[in-house]
Amino acid sequence: MKILLLEDNETLAHGVLNKLLQNGYVVDLFFDGAEGQYALNTSTYDLLILDLGLPNIDGIDIIKKLRNSNENIPILIISARDKLDQRILGLDIGADDYLCKPFELDEVIARVQALLRRTKYKSSNKIKYNDLIFNTNNRTLLKDDKYIDLSKRELAIFEYLLMNLDVVLSKENIVAHITSFDDDFNPVAVETYISRLRKKLAYSINIKTVRGLGYILNKK
Repeated sequence: MKILLLEDNETLAHGVLNKLLQNGYVVDLFFDGAEGQYALNTSTYDLLILDLGLPNIDGIDIIKKLRNSNENIPILIISARDKLDQRILGLDIGADDYLCKPFELDEVIARVQALLRRTKYKSSNKIKYNDLIFNTNNRTLLKDDKYIDLSKRELAIFEYLLMNLDVVLSKENIVAHITSFDDDFNPVAVETYISRLRKKLAYSINIKTVRGLGYILNKK
């Protein structure tokens, strides 16, 4: 899952960033509202974590623009604006959750997991695919109650394919979803990770190569 984090307090931002990375998320971080708006216009994210008091473009304006353009990305506000009317305003204009500063980093993760579970995973933290079970909270993959050892990239690609069953995904699309702006990642490497997934998950998955287009994970 790929998250956009917009927070102008660098100390807090890096704390949240590191916690998200530790939990297996791909994250783009920006400290400026205009840069965040550009990221939203040029990339696709599964969730937005947003401070309201951003320089150049206020968080409220970012939410309004997203919802006015019918973008349904889940939004978690993290803000020092803790008055009731501000919280109500944030939720009324389209945010999905509101977390007041200061907060514990573990609570951010809990809120993120809850939002993704509700919007992406159909209210379950466990996704079954054939004889595999993917736990979206602790980001583990099991087969016959045994953990399967996947690298961070392998797991990210598998999750993205799983969330897009029967949809052809190009290499470029996969790379855009599993990497941040700062990552130096060659799309050709996707072939290697797909090959590893096929070997590690042998008889459990059916990843097909669609020549000239990309890859598709089919239901068996």
